[in-house]
Amino acid sequence: MRAFVIIAYAAFWTLILGLGGLASMVLHAPPRVMTAITVLCSWSPTIVLLVMMKRLKPGLSIREFYARAFSGRLRPGPILLAPAMAFGASALAAMAVSFAEGARFVDRFIVDPAAFPKALLLMVFLGPSGEESAWRGYLRPELEAKYGFLKGNIILGLVWAFWHTPLWLVSSDFRGWEGLVFAAANVIVLASLTVLMGVFLKRNDNLLLAFWIHYCFNISLIPQAGGIGFFVALSVVYLAAAAAAAAFHLGTDSRRPHSVGAAGPL
Repeated sequence: MRAFVIIAYAAFWTLILGLGGLASMVLHAPPRVMTAITVLCSWSPTIVLLVMMKRLKPGLSIREFYARAFSGRLRPGPILLAPAMAFGASALAAMAVSFAEGARFVDRFIVDPAAFPKALLLMVFLGPSGEESAWRGYLRPELEAKYGFLKGNIILGLVWAFWHTPLWLVSSDFRGWEGLVFAAANVIVLASLTVLMGVFLKRNDNLLLAFWIHYCFNISLIPQAGGIGFFVALSVVYLAAAAAAAAFHLGTDSRRPHSVGAAGPL
């Protein structure tokens, strides 16, 4: 498990900083090439997982891994709740920034009709489909089995968050203290989102739901135009939501009957 995380980090950081940097700053590659590199980088953790599958899950084929990952029942409630949660969180953060700055909400939550459809399509091939086999498909069950639900998902959230570090450096416009605040906000948001996803998946254990939640989260960030204040507000919203969801899950789980010796760490 530790070797997988290290190699997944190394693969992504090498691709994004090495290949991406070479293509962008040296070769001045066109947008289509940069998009292809971005997709490749997004898929790097899943590629690492597939290459290491025999070592990580002895006796389990790739086909069997995905059969298990997609075997859980999908209910309409979580599928509908995911976009409501993601866009609701972004809207609340934008409202908070608007109130603090005395600005109009519509100036802090902007949807570009021309760019939005392209983003919807592109996002299908990026993080949600490229990352979730690794993070929620493989690593989440492993960490939950070893550390319990809450600690396991917090660790996973931190692993997932800091994996994005090169993107904070090369893709963000924030510098200096704002860059540090942006990074801290991202860690809080992604760790909190991981706990929320863990609660969803405990009740609907299907990898497609992880894809969908991740997709909705990414899309929900597109309309914001609130600067660093938006990300600070978003971190507060997601932290509060994760705390409430974890308390609810652990509370209901503790009231369920368990067979003797079946209870594990929380």
